[in-house]
Amino acid sequence: MENKTTKNALNHESRITDHGSRITNHELRLPVSLMLFDLDGTLIDSKTDLTNSINLMLADVGRPPLDEPTVGGFVGDGVRVLTYRCLTATDANRQPPDEQLHRRGIALMHSHYAEEMFKTTRLYPQVPETLATFGNKLKAVVTSKEVRFTKIILDHFDIAKYFDAIVGGDTTPARKPDPRPVIEAIRMLNGSAAEAVMIGDSENDINAGRGAGTRTCGVTFGFRTAEQLSLTNPDVLIDRFDQLKDFFR
Repeated sequence: MENKTTKNALNHESRITDHGSRITNHELRLPVSLMLFDLDGTLIDSKTDLTNSINLMLADVGRPPLDEPTVGGFVGDGVRVLTYRCLTATDANRQPPDEQLHRRGIALMHSHYAEEMFKTTRLYPQVPETLATFGNKLKAVVTSKEVRFTKIILDHFDIAKYFDAIVGGDTTPARKPDPRPVIEAIRMLNGSAAEAVMIGDSENDINAGRGAGTRTCGVTFGFRTAEQLSLTNPDVLIDRFDQLKDFFR
């Protein structure tokens, strides 16, 4: 349920969804020492480049293309799962790919994404400025994307300097929504879950953070809708990246 008092006081559309911790002014912002961020759909808008990479892969294996909303709905569990879902969705009988096709699709996806990844991908508005505002916090990226691609992206957009750790889809044996990537990030930062917040655009981010014992913050400008995110009941929902400053200190 939306906190109308908070909305009016802060003059934006963000929501506090944790009914036990409503915030009515800036002095009551949630204290955190660790900030954990998803990548795709949270820091970067990469939907078009991911879709183009998928469709190039699909063309290579003789499959029809998928539209951007469909691919966006499949994002969040790493390239292996993304490729699997797209190959299944484009099979005439909706049958999953066999192991050989799946492996080929993954290799092709990696190859195409390396060429496509910066054609339209951009930072969401106010990302560098907001990260700089939280210069006194330890920060990590917790993503299902491989670490090598994550490092390239952070360097390309000149925001690697804001992060103290990266946990990728190839860092731990499990990926979000399993809490282990979040737990690993907290370990790398030498912190505790009680002082951390997991920030992301998907149910995987919220569930992983909750499973690890952190606060959770959903962003509605990514690959999921506000309605979809609300079903996971994050502690906070924001509609712009810079609104993190309104709810965390």
